[in-house]
Amino acid sequence: MANSVNACRRPHYLLVTFPAQGHINPALQLANRLIHHGATVTYATAVSALRRMGEPPSAQGLSYAWFSDGFDDGLKSFEDQKIYMSELKRRGSDALSDIIRANLHDGATTITTVIYSVLVPWVSTVARDFHLPTTLLWIEPATVLDIYYYYFNDSHKHLFETDPIKLPNLPPISTGDLPSFLQPLKALPSALVTLQEHIEALESESDPRILVNTFSNLEHDALASVKKLRMIPIGPLVSSSSDGKADLFRSSEEDYIKWLDSKQEKSVVYISLGTHAEDLPEKHMEALTSGVLATGRPFLWVVREKNQEDDKKKKNRFLDLIREDGRGGLVVGWCSQTAVLAHPSVGCFVTHCGWNSTLESLESGVPVVAFPQFADQCTTAKLVEATWRIGVRVKEGEEGHVEGDEVRRCLEKVMSGGEEAEEMRENAARWKTLAVDAAAEGGPSDLNLKRFVEE
Repeated sequence: MANSVNACRRPHYLLVTFPAQGHINPALQLANRLIHHGATVTYATAVSALRRMGEPPSAQGLSYAWFSDGFDDGLKSFEDQKIYMSELKRRGSDALSDIIRANLHDGATTITTVIYSVLVPWVSTVARDFHLPTTLLWIEPATVLDIYYYYFNDSHKHLFETDPIKLPNLPPISTGDLPSFLQPLKALPSALVTLQEHIEALESESDPRILVNTFSNLEHDALASVKKLRMIPIGPLVSSSSDGKADLFRSSEEDYIKWLDSKQEKSVVYISLGTHAEDLPEKHMEALTSGVLATGRPFLWVVREKNQEDDKKKKNRFLDLIREDGRGGLVVGWCSQTAVLAHPSVGCFVTHCGWNSTLESLESGVPVVAFPQFADQCTTAKLVEATWRIGVRVKEGEEGHVEGDEVRRCLEKVMSGGEEAEEMRENAARWKTLAVDAAAEGGPSDLNLKRFVEE
C-alpha cells in the first residue's frame, strides 16, 4: 500500500454525497483511493441510501456516518423532489455539524477537509462555519462544469444567445447538446437553483479545488477552460469487474454471464439506461424495442421496474414483444455492468450516457449507441459522438420523439463491419488504454490524488 502521508499528520476527510447510486459508487471508489494514499475517511450520506445498497464495504481507515433525510424509505414520486431537497439540506446540515463536533479533540476537529458531491452545495456552508476547507467532488464531465460556470457567470452569459454556442476552450455545441436543465423545453428550476449555489460557493473561495471524475487525456482543454477553478482529474473512478464489491445495490446473479459465454465475440448488444430507466417515456421504450428487434442481433437488456401498477403493465407489454420475437434476447432486472462490458461477446453498449456508465464503457473499450435523457447526458452524448468518436447518438425527431428505424440505424452503424464501425472500435480501444493507464498506480490521475492528499 502506498501510504504517502506520515501517520502523525494523517489527513482525515469527511466525504459527503447525495444519497443516490450514481453519487455513492464513485465516492466510495474515491474513499478507497484516499485511504490507499494514507488518509482516513468518514463517509456521510442519508440512511435512505443504506437501505437500498445493503451491506456497505468495509476497509481500514473508512468509517460511516449515516443520517436521516426524512425520507428513509425513499421518495414516493418525483413531485416530492422540492420538499426532499429542502429536508435534506435542513437535516443534513444539522447532522454534519454534529459529526464535526463529535470529532473535536482539545477544541479542534480531527477532520482536515470536507469533500462534497454534486447536489449538496450546502455542505460548503456547514464546513465554513467550522473554518474547514472544502473540495467539490464533480462526478460529471469537466465540460459540463465549464458550461454551468459560464452560464451562471454574468460576464459570459451572452455566449449562450447564439447557436452553436462557443465557450472558451470547448468545441462548439448546439442548444440540444447542453445539459437538459439549460434547455428551454426541459429546464428544471429547482435543479438550476442548486447548480447556481454550487457555482456561487466556488466563486466565494480564493482557490477553489475540484476533484473531477475524468482524466487529463480525455478532457484536457475542458479541465483548463475556467482559469478561476483548479480542476484536478482523478478518474476514472470506476470499480473493477473483478472486484467482488463492485456492485453495492444488488446481490450477484450469474445466469447472464453463462448466456454471454454462449455468444460469439462482439455479437451482443448490451442495453442499460441507468437507475431511472423506468421513467423512460413509453414511446421511447417502443422505439428502442422495435429498433433492437429489427437488427436480429442477440441482446442483453436491463429493465428495472417500480412497484406501481402502471410500470408493471408497461414492462409486461415490453416483455411480450420480446417473447413474440424469440430471437435470442435476454432481459434481466439487474447485472454487474463492469462484468458485462468486460465480456468479449459484447460489441455495443446502448446507454443513457450517465457519466459512470460512459466511463465504464471507455475503460472497457466498448463502442456506444447514445440514448440521452436528461441532466448532463446530452452533453456527454455529444462528446461520445463528435469528440471521442466512440459511438453514435440516437437523433430525436419532431417533438422529441424517437423512431425505431433510427435506433436500428445507429445499432447497425456501430455493429456492422463497415469503415465507420471499425474506426469506432479502434478509438474505443485507444481510450481504454488511456483510461486504464490514468487510474493505475503511478498514472497521472493517481499522482494527482497523491499530491492532493499531501498538500
